[in-house]
Amino acid sequence: MAVARDPVRWNNRRRPSQGLSSSATAGHNRDMEPAANKPEAHFDLAISDGGLRFKLAEGRLALTGEGLGYELDGLSELRRYQDLRSVRIESVQTSKNGPPEARIELVFENGKPLVVHSSSPWGADDPARDPVFIAFVEEFHRRIPPADAARIRFLRGASEAQHQVLMGAFTLLLVLLCVAGTMILYKVLQGTVPFLEATLPLLGLAGLCFWIYRMAEKNRPGVYRPHELPRDLFP
Repeated sequence: MAVARDPVRWNNRRRPSQGLSSSATAGHNRDMEPAANKPEAHFDLAISDGGLRFKLAEGRLALTGEGLGYELDGLSELRRYQDLRSVRIESVQTSKNGPPEARIELVFENGKPLVVHSSSPWGADDPARDPVFIAFVEEFHRRIPPADAARIRFLRGASEAQHQVLMGAFTLLLVLLCVAGTMILYKVLQGTVPFLEATLPLLGLAGLCFWIYRMAEKNRPGVYRPHELPRDLFP
């Protein structure tokens, strides 16, 4: 997440004290103010640069009149709205039985992207972070200047490549389910395998197929408008 074009040091850092500051819960009148006139809003959430990490970083995000300030890997940055190229909101299923999480990926003209997660730094569900994440996403979109919002790409769901991988996995599992089902049915009819013993593995495989298909459908690639957020992807 290292360095954006013309990096600006974010010198007004504060130590994390709470998930969502009072300035982030401003009323409707404040929402109508230009971003430059609004006070800083601070949010404590897990962040990353999109790469593989054993543990996500715990960061304090600061929305200012110029852009988004944060600290990652010892570097403090201010990424300007004018350098923002795309925003992607995606639902993330970390486990088969766990609740879905969400993340927002911000891609800038230069430097690595910034990914903000609704989960804990370990990727686990943390219900206390959900309203903080949603408030951050809402306030971030409100602060993007209209001129910049007109050129930024607002994307929902997975990328085309990721979605194709999910659908490929679903198709492969579906074929395996059909082949295994045919073989097991043949053995059941022959009386060599008890019916209950044969159906339990099939039910597990069918459940996995359904889980992957549901995740792929929820994250089908698309676009959204900045004033109409894809709340079905929120945690």
